[in-house]
Amino acid sequence: MLLGKAAEYGFLNARCHSIRSQLITYESLQDLATSRGIGELFSSLEATPYAPFLTTVSTEGIHRGLSDAFKYHRKQVFREIKKTNIEVFKLFFETKYSIVDKKTLKSHEKNPEEYFHTIDKNYITMLKKSISKLQHTEQMHLKKILGSYFDLLNLYNLVKFRLLYNLTIEETLTYMFPYAENFNINNLALLCDINNIQELSNKIENIVGESFDSYEGFRKVLYKYHLKRVLSIWSGFPFSIAIPFSLLRLIEIEISNLRTITEGVMHNIGSKEINEMIVGS
Repeated sequence: MLLGKAAEYGFLNARCHSIRSQLITYESLQDLATSRGIGELFSSLEATPYAPFLTTVSTEGIHRGLSDAFKYHRKQVFREIKKTNIEVFKLFFETKYSIVDKKTLKSHEKNPEEYFHTIDKNYITMLKKSISKLQHTEQMHLKKILGSYFDLLNLYNLVKFRLLYNLTIEETLTYMFPYAENFNINNLALLCDINNIQELSNKIENIVGESFDSYEGFRKVLYKYHLKRVLSIWSGFPFSIAIPFSLLRLIEIEISNLRTITEGVMHNIGSKEINEMIVGS
């Protein structure tokens, strides 16, 4: 079985390690945040692997280049994955974006949150069904990544609906994703009595690994928690589809950081403020 896995994923595994070694470090992201304009940021990005995708010195040009870079990496990975295993990749790295577009179109409706909740439930059902088709070990590998991803979303929703919208516990729980690792519906119900971000920090520090006292800190700690699980795949499972899945997730997060930096530079936000919005350290 191991030899079969090596033959199936050996080349892709090596390629993923090569691409991962070229990802932009957190320190380099901080340097990019000090750019004094879009032109300077564009010039700095030309020294990164994103250079071939950047064609126009503008905010729109950088955003378009980042999108094209992700599409390129996604296409390259998809080409190497067996057809029987590709469904979960397409659901997470393609369908997820079409869902965002669908929600954007419906955001003006009277009760958009209810509509969004229906979309999310259907999406989770498809995702769970897709993962169930994989071999048991690969299911476990991907659940570590996806579970922590939905942990992240559930905790965002907890803060959003309880602290910002002041919904009831029952209303808040209806918006949670049922595919989490540590923060499932039952555990989230126990957290719904929070009155502020500090109380949430006290209750989940032992799970996420750090405390926080602001929304920015909350976001950074959650992403570190998620990234720890995304990166854990690399050391123990060399011949698994979890490696390319993890790589694409790392690229997604890097591109999100680069978009944040681009918007911050465009709006002349100071580097300190931009760095507070960057995740991954």
